[in-house]
Amino acid sequence: MSEQTSKNEKAMSKRKQKQLDHALAGLSGKERRAAEEKKREKRKMRVYIAIGVIVAVLVAGLLTWDSGIIQSHAPALTVGNESYSSVEVGYYFNSTYNSIYSYASYYGLDTSVSLKEQEAYSGCTWYDYLLDSAKESLTSISILVQEGEAAGYELSEDGEAEIEEAMEELAEEASENGVSEAYVLRAYYGRFMTKKIYKNLVRESVYASEYAEYVTDSFEVTEDDLEEYYEENADTIDTYDYECYLIDATADSTTDDEGNTVDPTEEETAQALEDATNLADELEAAFASDDDDTVATLVAENDLSSYSGISPSYFSSYDFGEWLTDSERAEGDTTIITVSTTSTSDDDEEEEVETITGYYVLKFNSRVRDDYYGVNLYDIELEAEEVESEDEDEDEDAETTYDMDTALENITVYRDLWLQLGGDGESFASVATTNSSSSSASNGGLTENVYKGKMTDVIDEWLFGGDTPEVGSYEILEDTENNCYYLVYIDSYQELYYWQTTAKSSIQSDRYSDWYSEVSENYEVSTTAFLSTLTVI
Repeated sequence: MSEQTSKNEKAMSKRKQKQLDHALAGLSGKERRAAEEKKREKRKMRVYIAIGVIVAVLVAGLLTWDSGIIQSHAPALTVGNESYSSVEVGYYFNSTYNSIYSYASYYGLDTSVSLKEQEAYSGCTWYDYLLDSAKESLTSISILVQEGEAAGYELSEDGEAEIEEAMEELAEEASENGVSEAYVLRAYYGRFMTKKIYKNLVRESVYASEYAEYVTDSFEVTEDDLEEYYEENADTIDTYDYECYLIDATADSTTDDEGNTVDPTEEETAQALEDATNLADELEAAFASDDDDTVATLVAENDLSSYSGISPSYFSSYDFGEWLTDSERAEGDTTIITVSTTSTSDDDEEEEVETITGYYVLKFNSRVRDDYYGVNLYDIELEAEEVESEDEDEDEDAETTYDMDTALENITVYRDLWLQLGGDGESFASVATTNSSSSSASNGGLTENVYKGKMTDVIDEWLFGGDTPEVGSYEILEDTENNCYYLVYIDSYQELYYWQTTAKSSIQSDRYSDWYSEVSENYEVSTTAFLSTLTVI
């Protein structure tokens, strides 16, 4: 307001007061008091009106807040040209929380205490950890969606079907529990989640995943690329056949009469180490002499943990990895590898004390490059039912028996039905989806790029134990160890050797990572104060 305007307003106010004083001058005392009272009432009315307006605004704001309009629409996170509300961020926050809820105690999370009052790790609360995870997930998906749309990529029919399947699962869960879909969404993702927002989030997630796969597959890999990658990464690509067991060399703690934990004495600790050392020597000797019976007995009697068959990609996490990958390693080699921990001496903080905690005992059999083709396999698994005993006095320790005959009859029916429907992959899927107990049932019974050791021993032997079955081959296989039957069908073989498929996947994955790192630099990511309105379930 200008100085001149202020002067004009003051002058006008004085004139109005003079006019009022002049009007009151001719009135009696009673009339003058009535006029003054009327003036005060008008002033009160203006104050009440002003207060009413303020209250109305506040009430409207509270109603708007409680309706979720602000949380659902106000931008909390911005990625490039797209903005997301706290409800959308909360979807990823609560999804991660839901995934770890059942294992909360394993992670040291107390679900009865605020996430803001518990540390996930030093200096970071569970709330901050989940929020950072949510922001990272949504940012990644947003970038992929924006990149895909800019490139003109359209979601496939399978992608659309996946979205519809998610919505159907939502409806089924609501129906099974006798509640509304809105209730389920609020229970899982917060009280302002809606079906519309949920479906859009599912769509973006499916789209991003599909576009990421499209980009990954678009990177061409030549035979020279494969050979070069193999030469540099043979240690983690080759397949190793070896036996490995861990012998614990620590003494067990005990409990006193009052339930307190009592640490082992020095004598008990020394005896445990001596026993472990002797057992390791005995086991290695059995390995060296190919005495499989003694190996099996020692493993069973001492309840030894097996570390055989660890994927070479994880060798760096184990003390025996370097020994196994040594280029000089030969068939029949054995060794004992010490497992220890290092701590600071109580007497001298600069002195480190090594404590032996166990031994890995190993036998090396072979190392090969996998020059065979992975199999695209359909399977139906049918578990046999337990046979109830008619003898009420039967020993509780008696071995359980299973009705394998009926299981064979039923899986034969499934085979015949599949053949009648066409005997191909599509018809197999129609039977497997609703009749198989295999984990592949959700994918119509199909498992792609099956390699040696991926399936059960029975299926593995049929695929790789003898002559290579032709495309279109099928069989009913009995698995007495797992009390079930399998119907298996070879749809096709991979075009590359298994090691080449592995190398190609790694090369394309590396190139995708480089591509994503490059494009993500073009996206500015920012948050607003509305991020704090996120609703935790």
